Amino acid sequence: MPRPRLKSLSPASRERLVDELSAIWKAVLDNPGLARDCDTGLIIMRLCAGLTMEQWSELAAKHDLSRWMALPLRENPAPHLVELQKILEDLTYRSEHDSLTNLANRAQFERFLELEFERAGRTGAPLSLAMFDVDDFKAVNDAHGHPCGDKVLVEMAGILLAGKRGYDLAARIGGEEFVLVLPGAGMIRALAVVERLLEVLGERVFSCSPSGAGPFRVTASAGLACHRGGAGLSPAQLIEMADKALYKAKENGKNRVEKAPLPPLPEDIRKTYVHSEEKRFLFTGGK
Repeated sequence: MPRPRLKSLSPASRERLVDELSAIWKAVLDNPGLARDCDTGLIIMRLCAGLTMEQWSELAAKHDLSRWMALPLRENPAPHLVELQKILEDLTYRSEHDSLTNLANRAQFERFLELEFERAGRTGAPLSLAMFDVDDFKAVNDAHGHPCGDKVLVEMAGILLAGKRGYDLAARIGGEEFVLVLPGAGMIRALAVVERLLEVLGERVFSCSPSGAGPFRVTASAGLACHRGGAGLSPAQLIEMADKALYKAKENGKNRVEKAPLPPLPEDIRKTYVHSEEKRFLFTGGK
């Protein structure tokens, strides 16, 4: 006996479905206690009798439902599973990257820093963290408009991406605040990288204001903190050190980088370092 065909979903039912999805999503966004990372989460499913894939595609395009996924009940699901995989990959990327600049977001930055701390602890290698803040960014938005401010942020992101090494991580962690994690880089090497990035930004000329305001330049301040694996610091402490150095750079005139004091090495690491320096002096004469 053939199965009865489901009636196509009526326009009124489609609108009710959209309202329901919107209510669910608003409830999620309005709950500050919900986790915002990829370690926890749910896939929520709902049967939509009568809704075809064609109708769903129209609804998704019309109401910006790209984060929602759909599979047919009776059709061959294989082609749709391929599309579902693409959607999941896209959602994973979005969950780890800033939507404006495509840099890593704060959650990915914190995970990366934790991993690099563990690696530095095993190897004793140095690890540096630079924190950047665009100077007088509010004035840019006020004088040239928020779209122009966004252009400055995107340009800043591009400078960080172009100036970092392949295994460094650049992230946007706030409005006009960025970070750069430099595994294996000590203070001297990291300082050279940060100073070059600030110089490149200061040379860029922006012109995007419809109000007639002329071309302008922007600068950024930076705070740099370094740590050697095994020194007993935590990722949160390194972030705090870089943040305090950034605040000092702002206080001292902006458009500059300030270095956080190097944390003291534990006694066993200090002795090993001193011993290696003594050996180097004996064999090279200090050269």
